[in-house]
Amino acid sequence: MQVGDYRVWLFEAGVKPSRTVGLGCVANVAGAAYSKQARWNADGSVTLIGGLGSSDIVQCFPKIIPVPDGVEFV
Repeated sequence: MQVGDYRVWLFEAGVKPSRTVGLGCVANVAGAAYSKQARWNADGSVTLIGGLGSSDIVQCFPKIIPVPDGVEFV
């Protein structure tokens, strides 16, 4: 089974960006020669970009998030 862009977190409380922030590379796929990128959406959710397969094991790593000009947190 393959899924497309996949929402992995939804922060129901706390700060949210005023618009979508690209997080860049956030995880490695175990046993594969590629990694995953993500977006932090204005609704507080985080979405992995590019999809996942049913056997993919995603290993997240620590991330420092650069905040683009004009983005505010509310």
